[in-house]
Amino acid sequence: MAGHTGGLSARMSERRTAGAASSDGSSDGDARTALWLMAPALALYAAFTLLPIAATFWLSFNSSAGFNTSASFVGFDNYAKAAQDPIVWKSLVHTFLWLAYHVVMAGGLGLLLALAVSRLRITQVFFRTAFFLPHLVSLAVVGVIWANIYDPFFGLLNTALTQIGLGAFTQGWLSDPALVLFSVNVASSWQGFGLYMLLFIAGLQNIDRSLYDAAEVDGANAFQKLIYVTLPGLREVTTFVVSLAMINGLKGFATVFVMTNGGPFYQSELITTYIYRLAFQSQDHGLAAVLCILLSLLAITITIVFNRWRARLSQ
Repeated sequence: MAGHTGGLSARMSERRTAGAASSDGSSDGDARTALWLMAPALALYAAFTLLPIAATFWLSFNSSAGFNTSASFVGFDNYAKAAQDPIVWKSLVHTFLWLAYHVVMAGGLGLLLALAVSRLRITQVFFRTAFFLPHLVSLAVVGVIWANIYDPFFGLLNTALTQIGLGAFTQGWLSDPALVLFSVNVASSWQGFGLYMLLFIAGLQNIDRSLYDAAEVDGANAFQKLIYVTLPGLREVTTFVVSLAMINGLKGFATVFVMTNGGPFYQSELITTYIYRLAFQSQDHGLAAVLCILLSLLAITITIVFNRWRARLSQ
């Protein structure tokens, strides 16, 4: 009996060992198959993402006067040059202002319109479509449209102000250093608010209607329901919209380039437009590479801070 039991145990042990070996072999084979399947995507990622990043770092330590000239190693000279360039600091401040303007104007307008449109019944689809249409227009075309709207002599804005008796408020919207960055951001925000509006409408539709019924039973008015029911119910959507608006704000380029090209006197210059000016007009590729790295670090920092803030809100 003991011999029979011992033999059975040995056979079971052999089967477990063989199964484990087969499982290990199968896992190794699955891993190799997965790597082969991922190889084309990894190659494309390396070619179009990792290599350009590495080339940007390499270029930031070199001096190059153009695409057809040889680069020479200069160490941290480009970084020192960037730190001493007043336009770099001015464009950095303008980038933060541009980011704040876009989040407040585009995101805020999207929220207000979502609250208004969601209350409609018959014409809701029409207004949702109408307000979303600007988002389908490219930023370059938006820049051309709004440049004509802001024209100081024949533009729609100044003409309308004059016609309604507010001619004293007419401005050179794109020539006034104090107004130009805000004016251009209005055009960019006009193109983007429709998407944010649709996201907020989707969030409003997911709020439990019983919460509003309970608030009415407790005697809450419309403003109290907005503060204590609607806005808390939109918390997740709001954080997503803010993150999306921040990303779009950091990518601000086309409208500024088309409408002002960073002027007047660099008063609408952003990091992105200054990178373009350095790389393709001044042919200073080393300094442009430094600013690309600066913009990347700025985006990473904002993302980390925002994610920590969002995690704290969700607790």
